[in-house]
Amino acid sequence: MRAAAILALLLGNIGAVTAQPEAGAATDSVAQNSSEVLLDMPGSKYGIQAIRYPRSGAVTQMIVNQAKYVANFGDRDGVKPGSIFDVYGGGVLVGVLRVEQTFRDSAFLRMVTLERKVDPNSDVVIKRGYRLYPKYVLLETVNFGSGKPDFTPGMHERMRYAARFILSFPDYPVVLEGHTDNTGKKSENVKLAIRRAVSIEDYLNDIQLVPRSQMFPVGYAEERPLASNSTEMGRFSNRRVDIVLVDELPPEASTGSRRAPAVDLSVPD
Repeated sequence: MRAAAILALLLGNIGAVTAQPEAGAATDSVAQNSSEVLLDMPGSKYGIQAIRYPRSGAVTQMIVNQAKYVANFGDRDGVKPGSIFDVYGGGVLVGVLRVEQTFRDSAFLRMVTLERKVDPNSDVVIKRGYRLYPKYVLLETVNFGSGKPDFTPGMHERMRYAARFILSFPDYPVVLEGHTDNTGKKSENVKLAIRRAVSIEDYLNDIQLVPRSQMFPVGYAEERPLASNSTEMGRFSNRRVDIVLVDELPPEASTGSRRAPAVDLSVPD
């Protein structure tokens, strides 16, 4: 998905929609083994397990876009805040949710866009058991020191869980976004960014068994910095590969331009 489209989703608003809370939906614990799964689409074991509506005294009408939707994935699955999911009920796209906060095995999501209600006669828009599918899901970021991935023991473990999440959606492409700092020639940085992305592709395939056919390395060079390049810490933050699970490939991730000419990774940028 293009960056502009993602930004529109992140900034998008929905109108105020009132809804009645489901029985037990505002409890502190995540609902387990919900019997109400309204999806006839295959492919996702992840979904809404509880809904927490804001309360105001005895008032029962709630604003849907202020509700917190609790999902059965979290930090351990590699999903990062800001990730975007489509939510389906009964095989129908209901809306788009954004991850606001993650915990070990759960996450809070909020409504970004409401598409439609499965039951037009019900005040409840999203129910427990509705399923979640990736739209733009940031799983992990791998930083680079002097030309090599900065893998710590903890990073290997996080990559294992991220790979497990990826393998749960075999029909969804993984974009490996390679980035550099702003030192060096731009033309060389583009090649270096792709080579870094390819090195993560090799790792995910060789170690975590993610199929190469599902992965698409892309090089953005210094175009998308996370921090200022004026400090060493900022440059380190920008030398990275972002692992992103998407619902559709961006044009720059076409298979015809996946690999760049060889670049010496031992040379820091």
